[in-house]
Amino acid sequence: MILGNDFIISSLLWIILIFSLLYIFRKKIFKFYYKDSDFDVFLKNVQEYLTTQHPKIKFDYSIINKLLLEHNPITRQYALIDNLINQFLAAPIDLSSVHKPISQNQLWNSYTFNAKPIGTNLPTDWAKRKIVALQRDENICQRCGTSVKPETAHLFLIKSIKDGGQFYLENLIIICQDCKKVNTKKDLKYLNIQDTLNSFVK
Repeated sequence: MILGNDFIISSLLWIILIFSLLYIFRKKIFKFYYKDSDFDVFLKNVQEYLTTQHPKIKFDYSIINKLLLEHNPITRQYALIDNLINQFLAAPIDLSSVHKPISQNQLWNSYTFNAKPIGTNLPTDWAKRKIVALQRDENICQRCGTSVKPETAHLFLIKSIKDGGQFYLENLIIICQDCKKVNTKKDLKYLNIQDTLNSFVK
């Protein structure tokens, strides 16, 4: 019985010693276990993607200085993604650089008549307005700058109908699926940009 107590006490002392050493040298141990290069590669991929695919939004990376205190690069990567997504959600549309003017020969007979809202209905030539706006905006989302296809593009009214806006092309710009979700505040948990950024985590 006495030998059993001695064994238990000595085992506890060894456990305390080991955990004390792990705590004292945790920074060196974690630095060895987690490679800083993992985060560096991730950051490079993220910056290249956002610069080329969402050039209209100027992302701020200053949070990285705070994230360096986190030794686990996976945790660091997801924390940066959360911050960048919040910036994406908060980014306004820069109307100073949107769309070129439309030439008169691109317009059609019912263009002016259908530009005036009737109740809550979209104009009957809404699809045609979208095609012309897509050509004018060069298949680029006017909020974030990503390339869009006709099937993934959406028309956005700069001035809403309830605020007196109309369906003239000067009041319409092209936005992507993600930016439509931001505008309508729907399905924000299912953003393409988030899926892509998460794919860089390793």
